Amino acid sequence: MASPFKTVALFGANGQVGNRVFKALIRCKGPEFSVIAFVSPNSSFNLMDYGDINATVKRVDLNHVARDDLVAILADAKVDVVISALGGQIIAKQCVIQDAAAKAGVKRFYPSEFGMHQVAWLPDEGAYLDPVSDVDLDLKAISSSLSNNTKIWALKIKCFEDAIRHPAIKSGQMSYTVIGCGEFYDAPGEPLLCPWLEKDESISKGGYSIQCVGDPDAKMDYSSLTDIANFVVATLRHPERSENRILGFRSDHITYNEIARLLQKYSGKPAKINITSVDQMRAILKDPSSAPKELLRGSTFPVDFWMILRHVQGQGVFWRPPGLLHNDLFPEVKPVSVEEYFRNLFAK
Repeated sequence: MASPFKTVALFGANGQVGNRVFKALIRCKGPEFSVIAFVSPNSSFNLMDYGDINATVKRVDLNHVARDDLVAILADAKVDVVISALGGQIIAKQCVIQDAAAKAGVKRFYPSEFGMHQVAWLPDEGAYLDPVSDVDLDLKAISSSLSNNTKIWALKIKCFEDAIRHPAIKSGQMSYTVIGCGEFYDAPGEPLLCPWLEKDESISKGGYSIQCVGDPDAKMDYSSLTDIANFVVATLRHPERSENRILGFRSDHITYNEIARLLQKYSGKPAKINITSVDQMRAILKDPSSAPKELLRGSTFPVDFWMILRHVQGQGVFWRPPGLLHNDLFPEVKPVSVEEYFRNLFAK
């Protein structure tokens, strides 16, 4: 059955996830989608970099755009689907986008998820979400108090909850698709979290150091940005399978010790696990500036954020159980394992 969706508006088309989704959308030929790429006004994103494609670009400052201006753009283009691939603080504007999409008659909304919701449990301390845990989880309160720390995690969870309970969703006017995944092993610009992508030879020539908190033999879900982008397109090609669904996808289920062995095998360089204890992590959460210098560089994420992520992984709970994984719904998306990725990466 041919997809009823023809035109897709992608917000954050220049971002880490958004750009891979954009590339997957413009490569799709069965059906061919018309894509509207929304990026910030100062973005270097240029359609000329992609050849002859069925796409247009809209440079919009989401911090200042009026809802009705977005309504006009989406309605004029007869947009069927809106995909939000926003990250960081700007995700707080996702509600404006969805309001505009509803008013413009958009049929399907994809909120920015592309990850996994987690609450970290610290020994003898109970649940730890992030420093906003003692603040009322109201979008305005969160966004106004945001700083470069793990409050962004709470904001993302709040945006997700609001998106799937939007009035247009509740009334049946609009459907939703949510896509969750594991940590990305092919994230450019994240050499601390993906040390195999370190471009500075002075750092990587002696080998690789993989950061871990807790147990390096704990299994966790990993995903490829390219795989998840292909999964998004598959859900658009088969909208009846993805309507009003929260879908999970992973490319591999693996431990850090296994990753280290594979990394050493295919790179030919030493690969070690740098284990941070839970007590050391606690001290860093209280005072992020106290972290060792090597942990304060190489990531777009602040140290307290990724330390909590690594802690959850080290607890062995960063994975989706049967019933919450949906790779089988779209068998045309062939996941690339970490081993296959390393084989291809270092063969170059």
